[in-house]
Amino acid sequence: MHTPDVRLVPARVEHLDVWLEMRAGETSRRLLPLEDLPRESLLRRLKEASSDVMDLRATNFRWMVESEGRIIGTVSARELSRFHGRVEVGYMLAEGNLGRGLGTRAVALLLEQLFTIPSLYHVWLTTTVANLASQGVARKLGFRMEGVLRGHCIVQGERMDQQVWGLLRPEWEARRGALSLEPPGR
Repeated sequence: MHTPDVRLVPARVEHLDVWLEMRAGETSRRLLPLEDLPRESLLRRLKEASSDVMDLRATNFRWMVESEGRIIGTVSARELSRFHGRVEVGYMLAEGNLGRGLGTRAVALLLEQLFTIPSLYHVWLTTTVANLASQGVARKLGFRMEGVLRGHCIVQGERMDQQVWGLLRPEWEARRGALSLEPPGR
């Protein structure tokens, strides 16, 4: 399978409009538990997020996903606990970029960044039970379903269950060798 050319770039305030567009996409609205947040709130998130995982003060990180010179998604890590060695990750792609392996590649690159943190041991994410594509990304990268949070979130006014998926450092280290993390043509 052709590995798409994907790279992570630090999130900047000028990415706000493309992020808003992603959040407004039909697939995002249908499958993700997104709160309708004001523009200023999302702008604050972009300003406060770091892309330097070695910054000991940073606990929230965000990158934009770039492919073929265009921003096509975002990946994030939040509430990093260096003491407990855990962090929650999230990801979103713009409409028209789904189903091509771009999300899997972007999250793999995110995991590569995060696991440079020496104390990190457990990475976790959540997906709504209806989000089969996101569950596929988790499986491909070696995450295991750890449980279901019943009635945990609201998507388009409907209460939904959320699955919790986890990946431990030894699982990632065993899995990452099977993944091509280099851009195509290298």
